[in-house]
Amino acid sequence: MSVRKRVQIKKLKGKSTIDLLFEKGKVIRSKRLLLLSIKKPNKSIYHSGVSVPKKLFKKAVDRNRIKRQMRVAIAKLDESRLFEGYGMLTYRSNEKPSVKVLKEEIDTMFVSLKKD
Repeated sequence: MSVRKRVQIKKLKGKSTIDLLFEKGKVIRSKRLLLLSIKKPNKSIYHSGVSVPKKLFKKAVDRNRIKRQMRVAIAKLDESRLFEGYGMLTYRSNEKPSVKVLKEEIDTMFVSLKKD
């Protein structure tokens, strides 16, 4: 009987890690989101970063709300969808989303990432 490791979600930190994501990360696009990811097997931690461009939402209140919704959607993901490594989600649409819509899109992105 194999025991599945529980994957923890932590904040993505460090300029070198973020630069590595943008240089060598795998890109998955959806209608509203962009996911950059690098898998690092041997750790049971998923480092997550979220961003919303100031170009799309001028008010910090709107950007912070969307970032909070994205973090909630990641936290509500099924444990089997998460992978060990680094991920950066960027919001690319100019319409304000709901948590339900974000959760569905993030879920489909992580499923397609697991298949690869």
